[in-house]
Amino acid sequence: MSLNNLSSKINIRIYYEDTDAGGVVYHSKYLNFAERARAEFLRDLSLEQAFIKEKYKVQFVVKNLKVNYLFSCRLDDQIRLVTDLESISRVKLCFKHIFYLGKKEVSKIEATICCVSNTGKVARMPKSLYHKFIN
Repeated sequence: MSLNNLSSKINIRIYYEDTDAGGVVYHSKYLNFAERARAEFLRDLSLEQAFIKEKYKVQFVVKNLKVNYLFSCRLDDQIRLVTDLESISRVKLCFKHIFYLGKKEVSKIEATICCVSNTGKVARMPKSLYHKFIN
C-alpha cells in the first residue's frame, strides 16, 4: 500500500482567546488546531466531513491522542502546523501533527482516528473512500 503522501499545512495566529492569563497558549488549544488541520487535510482530498457522512455513511472520530509539548507559544505568535497521514487501514487513520514556531518544533500530536457508522458503531471504511487515500 502506498499513501498519497499528502501533507496539510496551515498557519495559525495566536489570539487572546487561545491563551491563559499569562499569555501562553492553553494546552487544549493545540487539540483544536489539530482537529482543524485534519479537516483541511480531508478538504484537500475533496472529502469534506459532511460529504463523507452523507455519501459514505461513516464519520471519523478520535480514538487516541499522544501529545508532546516541547516549547510554549504566546499571544500574537504565528505558528505553522504540518499534518501527515502516517498510516491507514479500513478502520483507522493515524495522523502526525507537528507545530512550528519559525523553525522550532513546538508540539507534536499523534492522533488515531477511527471510522464509525452514522449510528456510532465501529465500521469499516467503504472501499471507495479508502481508495481516496491510497494509490
